[in-house]
Amino acid sequence: MEKKAKINWWKGKQLPVLTALVVLSCSRTANDQRPDEFPVVSYNNLDVKDFNVKITSAADNREDWVYSPVLVVQKYRRISDARFVSILLKNDRVENPSNSTITVVEEGYLDDAVRGQWFQFFLERENSESAWKVEEIRQANLCGRMGSPEKFSKELCP
Repeated sequence: MEKKAKINWWKGKQLPVLTALVVLSCSRTANDQRPDEFPVVSYNNLDVKDFNVKITSAADNREDWVYSPVLVVQKYRRISDARFVSILLKNDRVENPSNSTITVVEEGYLDDAVRGQWFQFFLERENSESAWKVEEIRQANLCGRMGSPEKFSKELCP
């Protein structure tokens, strides 16, 4: 009898959970667009030389972060507490990648001019035992003033 009561309790909880999931997944309308879907029309190339010197020094000191592309990106730029943060990692292969591209999109800054930023990091390494090296960093802004286009660009926000 006790076993049956537990089963009935669980069955009673399934429907509200499923309903909540459906409501959340359907709450987006056709006109809503996530910031990581906005086009990047132009970008700035950021200098990577000094940061690569920091990576080399950290590798000499056997610091672990230099062997993870995501940790390298986080060491370069602290991911903000924005309303929306997307981190997309693309490796050239599953096992022992030698090239990695990480795209970071942040939106919802507490700033009336800059709504968010887009970064794209291109990293490479010689082999699975070596530290990652940053080849290129691209950066663009998403402006937040009324009437600003919903696109990332290298232009400074007014």
